Amino acid sequence: MKYCNKCGKPVSPNDKFCQHCGAPIENEAQLTKKTKPVASEKLTGASILKWILVTAVIGVVIGWIRYWIGYYVLIQGVIVGFLISGIVKSMAGQQTEALANVRSKMAIVLFLVFMCAQAIGFGLAQPVFDPFNWLGRVWAGDTTESVFAIFSRAGVTHHTFSEGLSGGFWLLLSVIDLFFMFFFILITLPLPTSNRKS
Repeated sequence: MKYCNKCGKPVSPNDKFCQHCGAPIENEAQLTKKTKPVASEKLTGASILKWILVTAVIGVVIGWIRYWIGYYVLIQGVIVGFLISGIVKSMAGQQTEALANVRSKMAIVLFLVFMCAQAIGFGLAQPVFDPFNWLGRVWAGDTTESVFAIFSRAGVTHHTFSEGLSGGFWLLLSVIDLFFMFFFILITLPLPTSNRKS
């Protein structure tokens, strides 16, 4: 015996509409099709590789620019964080849900790829490829890195840091900038839209 989905009264197996309320009667195939969840596409190695390559290119370019021009503390991290996650989301397509399910891991991977690629960018900007030597010299105070957030200010701040930064203060600002970058990559990657059972 079949029953109407709307009013719950009994209907004949061959009825297309309920004789009591007039609602269309769905057959078993239609009900199964409606209730069957649509499986989201799984992440593919090719997609992950594309995201990594795009992040690496961004990192190399930012490293090269930062070596020659300097960086704007916090602003660079925010812009790069939005840029990386925005491009990855636009490339994800039907894999957006699958990406959302691994967003924390993907944020870590993209962050680490950017860090390595930025170091390569530092190296490519120099006459001799040696990025870690330059970073070590900035840390030791043998050279400085420009910070145009400071150059854009006048007065005491500009006078104090007009020749750039090095040492512990430079490291602190760099770490803060990287924290903001990771934070914005993480929060702007897609969120899961369905509850997953553990």
